Amino acid sequence: MLRTLVLLLALVLGVSAGAQQPRGLDSLLGHLIDGDSLPQPRSEPSAPHLERIDSLARLGLRLQAYPGCQIYALYRGRVIYDRAFGSMTRLGGRTEDPNSTFTIYDLASVTKAAATTPALMLLVAEHKVSLNAPLLSYLPETKGSLLGMVTIRQLLLHQSGLPAGINFYTDLIDEESYEGALIRYKAFKGGVPLVGKAWGNPNFRFLDEYIATRRTEQHSLRFSPKKFIAPSFKDRMMERLLSVRVKSDKSYRYSDLNFVLLQQVIERVSHQGLDTFVQERIYRPIGARLYYCPLEHGVKAEVIAPAQDDRFLRGEVLRGTVDDETAACLGGVSGNAGLFGSARELAKVAQLLLQHGTWEGKSIIPAHTVKLFTETLGAGGLRCLGFDKPRRHGGPTGELASHDTYGHQGFTGTCFWVDPRYDLVFVFLSNRTYPSRKNTVLIHERLRQSLQDLLYESLGIMTPRSSLS
Repeated sequence: MLRTLVLLLALVLGVSAGAQQPRGLDSLLGHLIDGDSLPQPRSEPSAPHLERIDSLARLGLRLQAYPGCQIYALYRGRVIYDRAFGSMTRLGGRTEDPNSTFTIYDLASVTKAAATTPALMLLVAEHKVSLNAPLLSYLPETKGSLLGMVTIRQLLLHQSGLPAGINFYTDLIDEESYEGALIRYKAFKGGVPLVGKAWGNPNFRFLDEYIATRRTEQHSLRFSPKKFIAPSFKDRMMERLLSVRVKSDKSYRYSDLNFVLLQQVIERVSHQGLDTFVQERIYRPIGARLYYCPLEHGVKAEVIAPAQDDRFLRGEVLRGTVDDETAACLGGVSGNAGLFGSARELAKVAQLLLQHGTWEGKSIIPAHTVKLFTETLGAGGLRCLGFDKPRRHGGPTGELASHDTYGHQGFTGTCFWVDPRYDLVFVFLSNRTYPSRKNTVLIHERLRQSLQDLLYESLGIMTPRSSLS
């Protein structure tokens, strides 16, 4: 194995520094993830196998999959892996601006499972929210619309019939301030590449009603490091949600809008902002330093990994303000995104769930509610209530994670997974979107999944779930 690792590193050093979509990585990973027979499972992780995690994380740096990353794992309640790699800002494995285990990351859609869903668990346990109740029970303004008939359960399972998302930010922009289309689907002079084939026209002006370059009484929420948004824009967002087309087909369709609406339910019922609610009821009791809007909580930008150099909408490097545009339109606090933290701190929420909602002998979330949310499956078993699930083949997890596993991935290159069958928590954080969202090496090469499988191998867990009944 040592010779294999030496050969692998030699191969890695030959990878072009500018490669964005490397080929042949599967053959390299074969040297790291082997099929050697091991006892199942071990009581202690195998040190040589843990070293493979180091090697694969460094391979990700060489392939420019991310500037840096954090990996954290708990097994039977004990830390078995806690390391950081690379830089906060420099691709290619360079050592400037070094990353650490204390670096804070934009968790993106992990927010859905680490903030919004636990908040709903509490409200369901307290009989303040019913899973089978329609939205109109909590948001009276949806009465008389198809949206009002969507249930809390359908929102959590992504079976609401809602579209994947809405570009709310277009309503912030003065339509008279630019020529042609704001977003186009082929390259053009002066255009900024966005996600997929989309290109954006950055030559626009924001409406003064909504955006200002300094905080004012009217513009009191942070939109980006140097721009502020009016809270009144939330009303405009709700207007657009009320007019959105809701399909009668309630099959699975992932949508950020589901969790934007769930946030509104939580805030109406609890009479608190989502950020305040989860801080008081979940994070503070378990000592988890997780934040919405970290810059507003005294966290220095220098300890936060930047999520994107946004040259289209905000015209700034996003360091400490949320990457997701929908969450930014809500001032950084949203049900779909907006949470920040390190792998160590996120793992506390994962471990709380693994411990059936109990922390140091105290019940934070009732055990029966954790069981309800994590074992209730939606269409095709693709989701449980608020959480993603493994697929039979491929999917968001490694192949060795059990069918019982639940958790979530985030767009910025993050994930956490809880595996009750093996008493295991796995957390991976990165800023793969910095400097550009066009960097999809992490996704296409399934590095998160491969790192997770290496962790299972270190414990002697070698049988893919597809082989288990």
